[in-house]
Amino acid sequence: MTTRRTFLRVAGTSAVILAAGGYGLTQCDPMPEVAVEAWRGPAPNARDPRVRALSYALLAPNPHNKQPWLVDLKEPGAATLYCDRSRVLPQTDPFARQITVGCGAFLELLRMASAEQGLRAEISAFPAGDWPENAVGEQPVCRVAFVPDAAVARDPLLAQVLKRRTNRNAFDAMAVSPSEAAAIGSALQALPVRFGWTADERQIAQLAQIAKRAWDIEVKNDATFKESVDVFRITGPEIAKHRDGISLHGPFFWWADKLGLFTKQNAMEPSGRAQALTLIDPQLAVRAFGWIVTAANDRRAQLAAGAAYVRANLKATELGLAMHPLSQALQEFPEMLPLLAEHKRAVGAVESETVQMFFRLGRAALAEPAPRRPLDAIIRS
Repeated sequence: MTTRRTFLRVAGTSAVILAAGGYGLTQCDPMPEVAVEAWRGPAPNARDPRVRALSYALLAPNPHNKQPWLVDLKEPGAATLYCDRSRVLPQTDPFARQITVGCGAFLELLRMASAEQGLRAEISAFPAGDWPENAVGEQPVCRVAFVPDAAVARDPLLAQVLKRRTNRNAFDAMAVSPSEAAAIGSALQALPVRFGWTADERQIAQLAQIAKRAWDIEVKNDATFKESVDVFRITGPEIAKHRDGISLHGPFFWWADKLGLFTKQNAMEPSGRAQALTLIDPQLAVRAFGWIVTAANDRRAQLAAGAAYVRANLKATELGLAMHPLSQALQEFPEMLPLLAEHKRAVGAVESETVQMFFRLGRAALAEPAPRRPLDAIIRS
């Protein structure tokens, strides 16, 4: 959603810069190692193949980096996935569509990591019934049986899981080629989704303008913007404490925090929001957008969209490309609905289809990994 570079417009007032200079700017405030240790892969002492597979699944992209997963391992040779209802987004995701998409990405990585160990992950979605259309329910997302199968196909995209990033940096001017886009599309062929993309300048301008207006709507709406602000993790100690949400760290954030010049409270004030409104602009200077569409919009279609998105991100990583979702125009709270319909038309989706994911696609400097909570926080055994 934001980058440290552009967020300096919020935190980097002249007072902060002068204060930082006066104190010598000695505090680097790096990303805490403990917050990103999951990106090193399974722990060497992890013997249970289910736990090793979950070590990869935990790295799935998910809305606001809420990581809403709970996994019950009490049944031998199986796992039951639930959604932690304290980690949903009722304002920006009122129908729990985006949360379900995130669960689909989690399950796809779980399937791939199981296959690497000679286990076929038999996934039964919503075995106790689907969630209500407008909420996350108590019913499990799925039950997964891990079945030994020497013939199960390994997935070469697993090699990209520890390298995959959601890249919020500015993208460079080099174009995405049709062959690169085709390669991404081919990685999704087994799923019931449609991948689309554009490098057409007129269509890019149209979609960028929609994305800009969508960001304005979200920021100006108290409830939806607060949902983001509530998960700001400001400076290394807070990032290490929570290991989720939106990470803001580095020298400027450290000094701004110490001097009380950047807080969640003042981010919600008119001056903070005025600055936040400009943050989307650098992200819209791109040469390509992509999207994932489904014919249906039931829970299984949403899970498939999550699997498709993470596979697209992994293939892009293999190709040296960067991806970053721009989800605002797809949100379904009332004030966004007219723009959601306009966006659907702009990408060529018909009325009966659902645009599940919309993202920037291009090249950018390498991004740091996002924090992840420890496995112990999501496993019930």
